[in-house]
Amino acid sequence: MNHTLDAFLNSVLVLLATIPSIALGQSDALPGKGTWTEGALRVGNVDRCFLIYCPTGLKQGAPTVLLLHGGTQSMHKLFSPRAGGTRAWPGLADREGFLLIVPNGTNAKNGDPRGNEQNWNDLRPPDERQTEADDVRFLLQLLDHAAARHRTDSQRVYVTGASNGGMMTFRLLIEAPERFAAAAAFIAVLPADLTRVSPPRLATPLLIANGTKDPLVKWDGGVVRGQRTPMLPVEANRDWWVRTNGAGPAKAQETLPDNDPKDGCRLYRTVYPPVRPNGAPVEFLRMEGAGHALPSRSHDLPDSFLVRRLIGQPCRDAEGAELAWAFMSVFRR
Repeated sequence: MNHTLDAFLNSVLVLLATIPSIALGQSDALPGKGTWTEGALRVGNVDRCFLIYCPTGLKQGAPTVLLLHGGTQSMHKLFSPRAGGTRAWPGLADREGFLLIVPNGTNAKNGDPRGNEQNWNDLRPPDERQTEADDVRFLLQLLDHAAARHRTDSQRVYVTGASNGGMMTFRLLIEAPERFAAAAAFIAVLPADLTRVSPPRLATPLLIANGTKDPLVKWDGGVVRGQRTPMLPVEANRDWWVRTNGAGPAKAQETLPDNDPKDGCRLYRTVYPPVRPNGAPVEFLRMEGAGHALPSRSHDLPDSFLVRRLIGQPCRDAEGAELAWAFMSVFRR
């Protein structure tokens, strides 16, 4: 490729990642048939922000899903069509009857908890893209707040996220595994320096999904573009979780339906069952040909050269929310 064009496209990626908060209009109204509540929770000396979606007629003892946005996203942009958001989770909550909690990260540059350009303090060391906020404390406190208000089942709390949200999902499973019945992490891996990462006290059922053509969280590992911290190769990350969860050799492999033959993606699922007492399964979803996007039948990412250049090819063979819920919902802590 022409080096001038390549440099230009790299500059565009940096620009998009640092663009100021988008204006959310009426077309970005939050989806779902139930009730959205926006609030703030005092954590230390900071008022941390969140959204909670309660389906109509939510029953006492319902499950909870904690949904974590990606880096430089927010609790609002997660559902914004103009930001490439997916709107599947509220509809799924309506259908399945669970409480949906959507917290906001903080701005890595100024610590603002209310913006639309937010990040999570995952297990990477702080730099210009990372925040030092006490996100683990915030998220656990938020779960307690929501459970007390909505009387949900503490044994059926699930967490999921993509990219930075997926990395924060890993951190929660490492530092507070007793709080979650299962988890799903998309397009995310652990840092390559595992000396910073302690194995969790308890094993948690975990779905991991990664694209083989992801230009940011690379299949073969390395530094995420625009950052400094080396990350694990995808298969090394998978193997770490298989070992940590006390899971064993693959017992089931499946090719998922090719629902969109034009997207250049195929989904291959491998299950690693537990082989020790108190172990937990790991399900690995290899998104062959897919880039840095949650698999979705409903997201609004345009199929354009620029999108493919920046994040790779979106996979449209399945809905990520459906995959995550189908895996997580069968487990109790």
